[in-house]
Amino acid sequence: MKKRYQIALHMIVWIAFGAWVLYYISGTQVLTTHRVLDVLVGITFWLLIFYINWYYLIPKYLAKNRLMLYVLNVLALLMVYGLVKSPFDFYVFKEFNPNMKAVYTHERLLQYGLGGLVLVFISSGLKVTGNYIRNERRNKELENQKLVAELAFLKSQVNPHFLFNTLNNIYSLAYKQSPETPDAIMKLSLLMRYMLYESNDTLVSLQKEVDHINNFIDLQKLRLREQTSIKFDVEGDIASKQIAPMLMMTLVENAFKHGLVSKNEIGILMNLKVTDNELYFSTANNISTHKKREFGGIGLENLRQRLKLLYPNRHKLSFEEKDGVFYANLKLYFHTTYLNAPKL
Repeated sequence: MKKRYQIALHMIVWIAFGAWVLYYISGTQVLTTHRVLDVLVGITFWLLIFYINWYYLIPKYLAKNRLMLYVLNVLALLMVYGLVKSPFDFYVFKEFNPNMKAVYTHERLLQYGLGGLVLVFISSGLKVTGNYIRNERRNKELENQKLVAELAFLKSQVNPHFLFNTLNNIYSLAYKQSPETPDAIMKLSLLMRYMLYESNDTLVSLQKEVDHINNFIDLQKLRLREQTSIKFDVEGDIASKQIAPMLMMTLVENAFKHGLVSKNEIGILMNLKVTDNELYFSTANNISTHKKREFGGIGLENLRQRLKLLYPNRHKLSFEEKDGVFYANLKLYFHTTYLNAPKL
């Protein structure tokens, strides 16, 4: 389809150019049959120069950086053009142009050479520009495909331990015939549905993201009971905002992973504050003394990469460890203009 479109466009341009030449000539002299034939022959030679350069010289020499060979072949093409066109004009159109006294003259050959050189410049300029635009479009498509693949890979790195632990907890509830079992199964179903389906969009409702975090917290509470103090505060209008999915969730998971201790003063604190243009999300959790500290592990590095791809120069992520407490702070701008990730 694109090839046909290109051919049709070229035909329209050449026909329009030929019509303009005839119109211009008709304004200065009588437009006879031989004059029309002269114009058609001239355009035929121009077509040969234009497309020999377009389809042969540029791909074979210029596109391969063989500049010297390209220049030599262009000069040879212009020489052949002058040597063929001059006698053709002399013998065919001599009777209509009494000023033609010889087959070859320096003035006529120079005229043919300069005219052909202009056509070569136009042909090369259009060809190189078209190739550049196509290459840029192709590179952009490849970049988007790479970005989609990278984001899909990052989003697929879900910690399976949470799923196994939750299933074990639900099994324990079911074994004890606890009335909390149906609710736990429903929350797990909502959690998995969100991760597998609803989070595949570039942007999701912030309200859904918060609901997802709350479901995650409720399931964690099944096994924690009263061991850890958990608090999640939300401030601002979250119903009308959108965010890239599963960003805050990484910090929540990290807080639960490292903040579970038997004796604590803070436990796990999470705070979300939303303004018109910005989002602030923070977590604070005690640092477990029974687990190896991996605050710079895969999860947080995953988050850094996603933020870099999704919110370039529009986010701030910081971590701090102080007095046995780990603090994580995330700041995002809501301007979707800067959200350059393609739809997954």
